[in-house]
Amino acid sequence: MKIKMLKRFFCQYVIVGLFVFFLVFSIITGFVFQIKKINEYKTQIAQVSSQIKDTKEEISKLEKSSKNNDLENMARNQLGMIKQNEIIYLDSDERDN
Repeated sequence: MKIKMLKRFFCQYVIVGLFVFFLVFSIITGFVFQIKKINEYKTQIAQVSSQIKDTKEEISKLEKSSKNNDLENMARNQLGMIKQNEIIYLDSDERDN
């Protein structure tokens, strides 16, 4: 009788032990996954911060050039913008290159 009870309790202990192991394993892998995600987000934040800094510098340059009335020339030459109802003629030799 004692042996049957020990076997019974042993099986219960094994099942509870496996459940606890699975639970602890799940928690640990969850933490590892979260730490990896945090590191990825930190690198993305650093990249976006540098892009913001570069954009702010570019904006300040544009503001300085707009004071000199060069904004229209910059938009036409660098960005290829045109005015509304403006017709642009392209030389066929330049277009092939």
